[in-house]
Amino acid sequence: MYRLLLFSTFFCIFLACAKPARQPVISFYYWKTSVEPGVLLGEPLLRFSPAEAPIFLHFLDVDYSAGYDGPVPIGELRMETVAVERPVVPVVFITNRLFMQSRPEQVDSLAAKVARKIRQRLDDLAEKARWKALEQADDVTRAQIESHRDSFAEDWIQRFVPEIQIDCDWTPGTRAAYFHFLEAFKKQEIAQGRTLSCTVRLHQFRERKENGIPPVQRGTLMCYNMANPQDTAVQNAIFDLSLLKGYIEDQPGYPLPLDIALPVFSWGAWFRSGEFRGLLSGWDAELLDDTTNFYSLGNNLYRLRRDTVWAGDYLREGDLVRLDAPAEDDLLASKSLLQPLFGADSRLLFFDWDTTKIAQYERLIPQMRADY
Repeated sequence: MYRLLLFSTFFCIFLACAKPARQPVISFYYWKTSVEPGVLLGEPLLRFSPAEAPIFLHFLDVDYSAGYDGPVPIGELRMETVAVERPVVPVVFITNRLFMQSRPEQVDSLAAKVARKIRQRLDDLAEKARWKALEQADDVTRAQIESHRDSFAEDWIQRFVPEIQIDCDWTPGTRAAYFHFLEAFKKQEIAQGRTLSCTVRLHQFRERKENGIPPVQRGTLMCYNMANPQDTAVQNAIFDLSLLKGYIEDQPGYPLPLDIALPVFSWGAWFRSGEFRGLLSGWDAELLDDTTNFYSLGNNLYRLRRDTVWAGDYLREGDLVRLDAPAEDDLLASKSLLQPLFGADSRLLFFDWDTTKIAQYERLIPQMRADY
């Protein structure tokens, strides 16, 4: 009896130690090209993401220009009012088209150009941090800050930039060029001593033999934008639980530590006479509850009752809008599917941080964090 009791006790302790209860660290992407004052400071961000968790800050896109016959930066983050009080992960999106069009020597130089752009933006952030520190400092501290003015940016970057992330929807045809870029980027000065991560889309996760495993230290599995929004047969282009299962179920573990990124955004996919006209940002269920302008056809489809203008787009009576948005029940149901991919240091990322979505975050995030 004593041996049985002793065995039961040790067995229970083993189970408790085998998978300790933990809640994942929450981080957010910020993907706008400008930042409103105070948006990345203090409350309300601290209610969801601890101060030591980084903000994944979109710095710029890089695309191919036929006119320049090479890469060009677009959509750069405007730094006039940016100030943060937490670690920053610079994120650079590079189009797959760039790697399709670029010559090998252009890929070689691309890493240096991207590294230089990141460093310029980080220097701007550090300067904003220095001015904020001066505003809040007493006379003694202010003098200390000024005495280290020349080294302030380097010290700030060393302390607050632990990681850099590259975002690219590479394919088997661009795999070699993209991986070559990543290897070259790792040799850049700004990458030294920092984690290099990259996004991994669901098709890259599942078809890993064809797409390869990127030569980085960790990946972020993007569990959104699962279907072509231009396809009229698609029911929800942003998040579809059945599609997610098709990508994830019965797959072996991925040979990189993974963070998981989930959507908290929506758009309206706009069609006229069966032809795709564009994506309408800022559309959500509350907007489409306005029965003076829309009526529901079911399955997230809405018909325009009358002509209207939205953000410069002229919508006509009879146009069709499909609301693509993650249902909270589906996001919660995805936890059991994604849990096996979650490692000891995995983070749960949400795309994207927007102070207009606070109510949605407050409902969803506590439930998403539980039971990992």
